[in-house]
Amino acid sequence: MKKTKCALCSRNKARRKCAKHGDIMICPQCCADSRDAICSDCRYYKRAGQYQSSKISKPGKRHFIAEINEEVERAVDDALALVERGNIPEAEHKLESLRNRYPTNHMVNYGIGVVHAFRGDNDKAIDYFTRATRVFPYLIEAHFNKAVAYKNNLDIKNAIKSFTEVIELGDPEADIVRQASEFVAGFEEEVMKKSNITLDQFFESQGEFESGFSFMEEGAWEKAIARFKRAVSLNPDHPQSYGNMGLCYAQLGRKKDALDAFDKAIGLDPNYEPAIVNRAFVERLEEGESLTRERFESVNYYKEYPFKKKSFIRETLHEILK
Repeated sequence: MKKTKCALCSRNKARRKCAKHGDIMICPQCCADSRDAICSDCRYYKRAGQYQSSKISKPGKRHFIAEINEEVERAVDDALALVERGNIPEAEHKLESLRNRYPTNHMVNYGIGVVHAFRGDNDKAIDYFTRATRVFPYLIEAHFNKAVAYKNNLDIKNAIKSFTEVIELGDPEADIVRQASEFVAGFEEEVMKKSNITLDQFFESQGEFESGFSFMEEGAWEKAIARFKRAVSLNPDHPQSYGNMGLCYAQLGRKKDALDAFDKAIGLDPNYEPAIVNRAFVERLEEGESLTRERFESVNYYKEYPFKKKSFIRETLHEILK
């Protein structure tokens, strides 16, 4: 896609619409250079004022100090232009050089986050976007790209949280704010359509599931079962909770309860391979016989297998037969 050049300098990438100059597209540098009192209603003018304020005193908002450095911002823009052209190694070299001189600069950390995002390293991208927003909480682009990285990691809870930051802090007319709003509204609609529950119930259920998973890792099977039951009471369409509940019952030697739980998981998702595999193991046990820890299987299935086009069943057979 062809990139628009700044209508004022004709050098840098145009990123902002300037009302002062008749709604032409200009670059951040020209925006800063031509900014004056006429721009008082412009969101970029307001954000520049937030940059220059050393502290924020709004109730519930964390105080922050953010350095404004137009030279660094221009250098980061140049590096990001290289990323867009596919020259990621050179962009990374420039950004790492900047980081050596300006390790806490939010724009530098944002740029490095973009590099990691382009490489598909979502965890590192999230780390650097978080560093950027920790220094300057109003950097909407960092919140948005962090949300996308969370979404790519299938971490929907944190994706929604970051998209919500974009919605709360950004201009409702901005494209990324509209995209964030559409994602949150679309996901909420899908949850309601599929499970007939609210977004709050969905995330509360997810929290109960994660707590149950922690108890599983500690071998606290009864506590884990209680959490998984709470999770499905909030969100009945959650095969992972039933599957893990089946594993817990199997550890306790409760074969019938384990098989019932696995059947519920498979009923919700006939392709949910962990329940299929673990049910086969438990089927061979006697009532009262426990599934040994050596045969204990617990994975983030949807992230680690279908998302990566891998087969849990094939992998399990490989481990058995080797």
